[in-house]
Amino acid sequence: MKPVKLAIIGTGIAAKELHLPALMKLKDKYEIVAVCNHTEQKAREFSRLVNNVPFTLNYRDILSSSAVEAVDIALPIHLNFRVVKDALEAGKHVIVEKPIAGNLFDAELMTTFPDRYDSVMMVAENFRYNPVFIRARQIIASGEIGKPYAMFWNNFLEMSTGNKYAGTLWRIEHQYPGGFITDGGVHIIAAIRMLFGEIVYGIGQSRSVNPAIGKVDSFTFQFKTDRDVTGIYNSYYSVKGHNENRLTVLGTIATMIIEGTKLSLYNGRSEPKVEIFDTDGGYTEEFEDFYNAIRKGNSPVSSFQEGYLDFKTIVTALKSANKWDGLDLFRA
Repeated sequence: MKPVKLAIIGTGIAAKELHLPALMKLKDKYEIVAVCNHTEQKAREFSRLVNNVPFTLNYRDILSSSAVEAVDIALPIHLNFRVVKDALEAGKHVIVEKPIAGNLFDAELMTTFPDRYDSVMMVAENFRYNPVFIRARQIIASGEIGKPYAMFWNNFLEMSTGNKYAGTLWRIEHQYPGGFITDGGVHIIAAIRMLFGEIVYGIGQSRSVNPAIGKVDSFTFQFKTDRDVTGIYNSYYSVKGHNENRLTVLGTIATMIIEGTKLSLYNGRSEPKVEIFDTDGGYTEEFEDFYNAIRKGNSPVSSFQEGYLDFKTIVTALKSANKWDGLDLFRA
């Protein structure tokens, strides 16, 4: 099958450091034919990375080109709705960076797009394709850890103003709810939903430790899923001197721990079973899925509906924050 003629709209960090390396591995499936950024220098620099393909400062030039079959949209998320809609109306296939939109109203409207347009459309949620989480889902389904009944996910790091992501104004001065908690949280929510089912209720706490990186940078969410799994998700972006991204799953037979590309099973009776995955985090697999949806007619795993539910869950969790009822636990 012939490669998909792909244009990239938005040539920032995600496009350059996450999407492009994956696309370079899939040269038999994709031909990058054009790029777009509203800043000429960035557009020109990205063009040089992909054989000096034509670049433009106006995404509508790409949408009007008959040489473009599909677009990879990696823009500030409050622009997603407009550009995705324009691309679909131009008859292009669309993969758009998560979160799906800048607000729930736009995100819900986007779930109607599959009924309105014939193009392939999907959200670039790489956690859904990450071999570590796919393997974890297989382990849970097999019963190897018994019935999972609790999970704890700690995401601790310092997103200082020197960080490349914290340096982007659209993230600091965000026009979408939750800032970094939402931007990173949809990844975590996607994996939680994939492994443990839908979150049916919960309560959160949030605060701002470093206002320079946004309105909210610290968040704890306690919840329960429809598969009777209780969970605590901690996401803290102003942690001094400590980095951690660790998922612990308690099962009735064994405990599963995921740290980066490492998955470990502990049953208390033998040495832990450890699997290490050689993966870019699922970026290559998500573009393979996009290709197969275009060329083979497959339904993409990371649909607009899934992207909407990820976004809705984290936004709803944030709305629950700091609404605890006063409990006089220490009053006689």
